[in-house]
Amino acid sequence: MSPSGQDPYEPDGIPPQRGLPDFEAGFAALHPDAPLPRRVAVVRILMFIGGACGIALSLLLLQGLVIPQAQMEEALAAQAQMLGEQGVQLEISVEMMRSLIIVMAAVTGVYGVLSTLLAARIRRRTLGVFWGVVLFQGAAGALLLWNLLSGALEAVVPLGFAVYMITVMFSREARAHYGLL
Repeated sequence: MSPSGQDPYEPDGIPPQRGLPDFEAGFAALHPDAPLPRRVAVVRILMFIGGACGIALSLLLLQGLVIPQAQMEEALAAQAQMLGEQGVQLEISVEMMRSLIIVMAAVTGVYGVLSTLLAARIRRRTLGVFWGVVLFQGAAGALLLWNLLSGALEAVVPLGFAVYMITVMFSREARAHYGLL
């Protein structure tokens, strides 16, 4: 107790109400100066991490384009021979391999750049940012689901992250933050 006899943690001598819910707590996100909700901040962090990984993977894939033609033909022939011993026939040319590398680098690079840009703008309280994140994660989730159904079982982890981020963006606190209540 302070010397005046009033508890310093009770504003204006009014004791806090215990046991009753704070009905205005759900609307605190509607204030213009409200901070970013924690769950939306987690989405932002995950999008920054995913964006950095996408850009890094794109750069790693682009390094495959500087391999000389003869060396790539030799590597493809060695792989074809190894797969031939297992009964699998591999017929892929160097040009086809280079085009596959370009497509994979473009997909991961565009994902990385868009994810980073959206993560940087997620603090802005506009409907464009909200729907941009939802649609971007929805498109990423659809692509990952297609990969999963095609047999790429490693797509289950990023698919889980995409579903989590969409779910968080539709949570009550996130919708309130973006003015969608």
